[in-house]
Amino acid sequence: MARRSGWTDHCRWLWLWLCWLPVWAADPAARLQLDQPRQFHYEETRHLALLARPWQGSGFLLADPDGTLVKLQLLPERLILVATPDELLYYHPASGERRRLPLPTALPQVQGIVLLQRLLRGDLQAVAADFSLDERETAAGWRLVLTPKHPDSHFRRVTLGEDNGRRYLEIVEADGDRTRMILTPDEQGPHLRVRIARLVQQAWGE
Repeated sequence: MARRSGWTDHCRWLWLWLCWLPVWAADPAARLQLDQPRQFHYEETRHLALLARPWQGSGFLLADPDGTLVKLQLLPERLILVATPDELLYYHPASGERRRLPLPTALPQVQGIVLLQRLLRGDLQAVAADFSLDERETAAGWRLVLTPKHPDSHFRRVTLGEDNGRRYLEIVEADGDRTRMILTPDEQGPHLRVRIARLVQQAWGE
C-alpha cells in the first residue's frame, strides 16, 4: 500500500465518510444525526499525484450514535481505524502495528473526526464554524457541498450527495488529489453494537 494510505491518511478519510453517513432526511438538521447503529459497504478510489494509477480499496463503515466510528478496510489489505469519543485507534493486522491518539487533539488530520462526532449529535454550529454549506436538490437526488473557511484546510472542496439512488462522496484536497467513495447501505440496528465492540477490541489488542 502506498504511504499516503497509512495512519494519517486514514484519519483524514474517516471523518469524510462520516460526513456522508447521516445525510438522507429532508430536514438539514435531521440529516446530520444517526438514530441507530448503521453499517455500509464502501468502494473507494483515490487519484493521487504520487501514484501512476488510481488507488482502490473497499470494506465496511460502521457508526453508532454514541460517537463510536469504525472503518474496516478489507481490500487491498485489512486495516481497522476506530474513533471513540475519547481516542483514535489504528490497527494494521499484517504488521501488528497499533497506534492510539487521545481525543480531542490539535493534530490537523484528526480535527475533522472531532468535528463529525459533534455533528452526529446534531451540533450544526460545529460544522458551520469550519465550513460553508451549500445544500440543494437536484434532478436525480440531492447535493451538499462543504467549502472550508480556513485557507490552511487540507481540503479544497467536499461534495456529498445522492444520484439516482446511489450515494457518493467526492473530495478534492488542497494539493489537487481527489477521492470518490460509493456507499451502499448494508445493515442497521442495535445488534451492530456487538460487531463494533469486537472491532474496537481488535484495535485495542484485547
